[in-house]
Amino acid sequence: MRLIRTLLMYCLPWLAAAAIAQGNAGQNLTIVVPYTPGGSTDIAMRILQPKLSALLGQPVMIEYKPGAGGNIGSAYVAKSKPDGQTLLMQATIMGMYPHVYATLPFDPFKDLVAVASLVESPTVFVVGASSPYKTMADLVTEAKKRPGGVNVASGGTGSPAHLAAEQLAKLNGFKITHIPYKGTAPVFSDLLGGRLDFASLSVGAIMAQLQGGQVRALVVASPARSAIAPEVPTTKEAGLAEMSGGVRFFLAAPAGTSRSRINAVSAAVDTALQDPDSVQRLRAAGFDVVRGDPDKTQAMLQQQYDMWGPIARELKLRAD
Repeated sequence: MRLIRTLLMYCLPWLAAAAIAQGNAGQNLTIVVPYTPGGSTDIAMRILQPKLSALLGQPVMIEYKPGAGGNIGSAYVAKSKPDGQTLLMQATIMGMYPHVYATLPFDPFKDLVAVASLVESPTVFVVGASSPYKTMADLVTEAKKRPGGVNVASGGTGSPAHLAAEQLAKLNGFKITHIPYKGTAPVFSDLLGGRLDFASLSVGAIMAQLQGGQVRALVVASPARSAIAPEVPTTKEAGLAEMSGGVRFFLAAPAGTSRSRINAVSAAVDTALQDPDSVQRLRAAGFDVVRGDPDKTQAMLQQQYDMWGPIARELKLRAD
């Protein structure tokens, strides 16, 4: 009997998911990407799209609704019919939106519900290959000697990489001067030219330069090492405060969507993320696979809200 109960415990959720998928056969599942095509959100979803379609037994379509920092597409899904046929592909940094937008066309915590975590793009702190800073501790030591601290580049004010740099400075007691850039090419140029002390970027954005020896990654801003750059230590391993930076991507559904449908999609995502080919392609694109059920993903969204709130207020970050 114990064996039967164990088998039922593992099999029933999958049988339920299969039944729900069969009930949706022929209908399109639309996944809204609230950014322009070609970005990280789009790339990750396109890699998983065919596998999810096969697992759910229905066509999976990607629809782009960019604008307002992702708020137009997010609001569209939040106001969609809660039948589980329209989902949102977003990043958990969305949990910070209430801190930086004076008005939002939707409430990330009341109008949407998490479905599953997919991948993460870890943030790393890098220096040029000829930089005098061999370790992150070296850079922090130098920063504490300077009244104005050190300068750091990122892809934009309020971006996850910018916030990670601010968090690094705050947790370790030094100052930074943030310099926002448009695109990574000028960042690398200034790093190599010695005009920047360091840069805060995603692992995926620096893979080619890291492998080519143009830059040196000092630490990764996460509790664990990245599978796509396993040689880079964490901040804790480097003797600094532990960080949880990076951009985690997840699926969300309109509030009111049935838990059975959410569980079915979550189970399909979990299976897709265990497919060796999908994992290989995601890592080649600069992503770490981060599986997470609806409850864990919702908790991560809340954690982002709690973590970035004090930093956003201190920096007086406003996005509108």
